[in-house]
Order: sequence, then C-alpha cells, then structure tokens
Amino acid sequence: MALTANREVDHYIDQELRTYAMATAVRIYKGAIVGLLAGGYARPLAAGDRFAGIAYEEMDNTAGANGAKSVRVYTLGDFGVALSGAAVADMGRPVFASADDTLTFVAAGNTFVGVVQDFVSSGNIILRTDPGRRSVKTIQHAVENLAAGADIAARAIHAFGHDGWIVEARVVNSSTASAGIDAGNTCVVALAIDAGAVASKTYNNTTVFPGANASDSLGTITNGHAAKGNVLTLAVTNGATADPGPFTVEVDYV
Repeated sequence: MALTANREVDHYIDQELRTYAMATAVRIYKGAIVGLLAGGYARPLAAGDRFAGIAYEEMDNTAGANGAKSVRVYTLGDFGVALSGAAVADMGRPVFASADDTLTFVAAGNTFVGVVQDFVSSGNIILRTDPGRRSVKTIQHAVENLAAGADIAARAIHAFGHDGWIVEARVVNSSTASAGIDAGNTCVVALAIDAGAVASKTYNNTTVFPGANASDSLGTITNGHAAKGNVLTLAVTNGATADPGPFTVEVDYV
C-alpha cells in the first residue's frame, strides 16, 4: 500500500560498526574474526561460518543464553593482520579464515573474509574485509545434455579482463538426475587456466554426482591466479555409460 503521510526512518551514518547478538556460551575477544551461526548469532569464527567482521571489543557471554549479550563488530575497513606465507605477489588475492585468529589462502572448508589490500612484510598483510562478498563475481556456464560417453575436451568459458583469483567452483545439476556413473564409468569435471589445473573432481559410485537441482563443490582450488588475458577452460570426460545430464559449472572469483 502506498504512503499517505510522511514517515521517519532510521539513518545509520556509521557504516563500519554494527552490533550483533551473541550465541550462547561464547566469549569474543577484541580483534577476533567473528562468524555468524545459521540462526544469526555471533561467535568466534569457526571454519565455514558466515563472516561478520572483526571484533571492536571483548564481550563475554559464556554464562548467557542466545542474545543475552551483544558485541560490536567492524564490518568494513582495512586491517593489519598476520597471514603465514603471504608475499608481495599476493596483492588482491582472496583471504579465508579457519578460526577466529587464523587466516589462510586455502579456500576449501574455510570462510571467505576479504582480499589482500596491501603487503606489509613477509607473513603480514593489510586485509580489506568483505563480509557481504561484494567483491566476488561468478562465472556461470551451462553444459548441454551430453550423450553417455560424450566429452568436452577443453572449452573456453571465460576470458579474464583483469588480474583475478578464483575463490571456489561447483557443479549445479539441472532437473535431470544423472545416470550410468559408476566405478568403471566415471564423470570427470575439470577446470584449467591456460592448461594449468584449477579444480577437478571424479564422480563414480562413491563420489556421487549431485542429484537433480543440487550442487557439489569441485574441491580444492589450485593454480587459482589468473592474469589479464588468461582463459578459463572446462573439460568433461565421461565413461561409456556415464551421463550426468545437463548441468551448470559456477566459478567464483575476485
């Protein structure tokens, strides 16, 4: 229904500091990487949590129920942090968290938190946080319904217009269930950048191709850096009876 009178709305001038209700039985220390549980409550980040930001203050809710206390969190900004193995060549590289005090370049199983904004010294960076994953872009390529045993050798699916880093990749099955994939008739889905392997997964009778309207990660990203002009290619290799049906390959990058 359209307005028929003036109204007042809250205007939040400070875009960098937000308050989150805390999960039960947790203590968040100042400077901690903060994650959100599925219910929206904040806790010291555990790998796989949704990233909320960097704790502005210490807050102890070890004796409280969900929401008994709240913590203020920096949701935007640049922060000087330690990251083992970081070098000057990692400028712009995506950064992940595996715990409330641990950053890594390893995406698998961890939480995307931002990118390397600047290099300070060996193992020390300036992290630009990105809780909303606003810097992440997604490449989508629809694979046709290949006949059983039909392959895609190396199909170009994206050309990088600027330097980039791949964050993760997955297969999203369309509405048709796969058939004929087993130990002797595998389906291999592989991504590469100018012939350098990025991600690959072999589906068989134990590693099952995702069901209709389901998705599955292609696993650990290797060789994830793409220079301007590099081309991302997709290969699908099916055994004689392997028929994954139509599916989409999605690749997230920054």
